[in-house]
Amino acid sequence: MKEHIVASLAAAAAAAFLLAACGNKVAKNSEVINSSTDASAASEENTEAGSYAPLATVRERNIVSAEDFDYEIYDGGVIITRYKGKDTEVEIPGEIEGSPVIEIGFYAFEANYGLTSVTLPETVKVIGEAAFADCQSLVSINLPSGLTEIECGAFAGCSALPELTVPAQVTRIQKQAFTACTGMRSLTILSPELKYENWGLEELPDLTVYAPEGSAAAEWAGAMGKYAVY
Repeated sequence: MKEHIVASLAAAAAAAFLLAACGNKVAKNSEVINSSTDASAASEENTEAGSYAPLATVRERNIVSAEDFDYEIYDGGVIITRYKGKDTEVEIPGEIEGSPVIEIGFYAFEANYGLTSVTLPETVKVIGEAAFADCQSLVSINLPSGLTEIECGAFAGCSALPELTVPAQVTRIQKQAFTACTGMRSLTILSPELKYENWGLEELPDLTVYAPEGSAAAEWAGAMGKYAVY
């Protein structure tokens, strides 16, 4: 019981820190989505890389509310904007309305405390800001081979997640992606050039980072004393 309370407090602190660290990309989905079954319009403000100031450009977001997911179709692909189901094991479809699911949107699964397992389709290229933040029971999730980016705080507070393998196609993982992932023991980096951007690994004393010998990950993980050749 004591360990559970400590873990919950740590996750809550991580979530609070995350909101400040990741900046103001956009309002949470609960603040912009009309819960009716019809498509609803909302606005998204984008931020410039390395900056917290919103750009002037705003696009209308046509959010569709389905039984388990809210989503939008944008630029030929589907973005999952919110999960509303009650299942503990969730499989994301690879296609909705004939379009591939390419992104798990910001805060889409945030604070889903009962979620234990997620299967992502190979079509997903981006895991958005805080997409799985504070999912404290999550123990299994695959990262598709075509994934290219993991945004700020995507898995922050996932305290039960024991391991992840980052595919070779990933070119960037943003800051605080793994903050307070206190149960993580193994992180495998397949890309030889992936740079470290304060993902929160320093706070995980039992973590080992597996990466190719001579890779960028070998250098930064070695400096942390967490490196092993895979």
